[in-house]
Amino acid sequence: MDLRALRRPTDPRDEPAPWADAAASPAPPLDGDTTCDVLVVGAGLTGLWAAYYLLESDPALDVLLVERGAAGQDERGLGACSARVGLDADGIAQRYGDAAARETRAVLRDAVVEVGGVAAVEEVDCGFAFGGELVVAADDHAFARLARQAAAATRWGDETHVLGAAELDERVHVADAVGGTWSPEAARLDPGRLARGLRDAVLARGARLADGTAVARLSPGAAVTTHGTVRATTVVDTRPAHPRLAATLATEPLADATWAAVGLARGEVLAHSDGLRVVRAPDGRLVAGRAPASGSGHRHLPASARSGDELHAALVALLPVLADATVTHAWDRPLAAPGALPSVGVVDDHAWARSGGTGPAAANVAGRTIADLHAGTASALTRAPWVRRV
Repeated sequence: MDLRALRRPTDPRDEPAPWADAAASPAPPLDGDTTCDVLVVGAGLTGLWAAYYLLESDPALDVLLVERGAAGQDERGLGACSARVGLDADGIAQRYGDAAARETRAVLRDAVVEVGGVAAVEEVDCGFAFGGELVVAADDHAFARLARQAAAATRWGDETHVLGAAELDERVHVADAVGGTWSPEAARLDPGRLARGLRDAVLARGARLADGTAVARLSPGAAVTTHGTVRATTVVDTRPAHPRLAATLATEPLADATWAAVGLARGEVLAHSDGLRVVRAPDGRLVAGRAPASGSGHRHLPASARSGDELHAALVALLPVLADATVTHAWDRPLAAPGALPSVGVVDDHAWARSGGTGPAAANVAGRTIADLHAGTASALTRAPWVRRV
């Protein structure tokens, strides 16, 4: 399948993921100068989570979100909500100590549960399914490495089960797999529907939203936008800094017979030891992405048609039943840099919160951390190694 038949724009945001297909109508842009208690710059998942928890902490806050595009309409993720981030527990322990590693892993695991809980409470129909994550090994060497990783994970409170080939086949039907692991600490969802549900929730709680309002300059206590200046007691910048992009594709909704041949009936996220990740989307599509090889490419370089073709070839090699499935979307998604954690910081009356390109759970963590910092609450979140006070 030649993915060059699909449009490949210079800016990957010009070709939306399927999550944008049912986008809500945008809010009007800012109408001149205004003031607020908290200005949240960027209304992607991190900004929406920040606004949600700020208003949960103090419903009287006047929170204004400004978004260059439209809130919740630029979600380019894979649809995986996972406790996994760019730095594993051993790496966190090496940098920050054993206690920080245990607490950080607990926070990230809890974030997956928190996302599902908020979706349920706010009645956000995002197809959240707590199926966990399967990692497949193609050979004995990879299987041994996964087994070692599973044993190491238990030291930090993570639950990971080693699966033989027969146990793995009960969950997913992968050609020539020798085994794998399963961890309960992941879920699948529709990130676009989650974002739009959060948008509705924060608006219902009294937040204001200005779409189509790009920020030209931030300064202490103020932001100059294309439609006026906002003066705020606190400014929170959640605009992402994407160090890497990864080729991602989605098929048409697959027939039940095709899904029976694939598996993933419980909504598991599937990962291969070579970096390929697969999600059974709530609408029946299969979504796949693959991280670029370590050290390959340049920062901010869009994935090429060739990398999309390589992704499709790797997907079909893993799941041959997909050879004739039609690919309807191909896009570039932000990806965490190796060693990345969420990033939250405070400098006087200016703050920032970024997920680090690691998905909805990390975005939730970043948003909750900002709310705790703003409220002056001492918590596991504000003690986390991703918090910087300058």
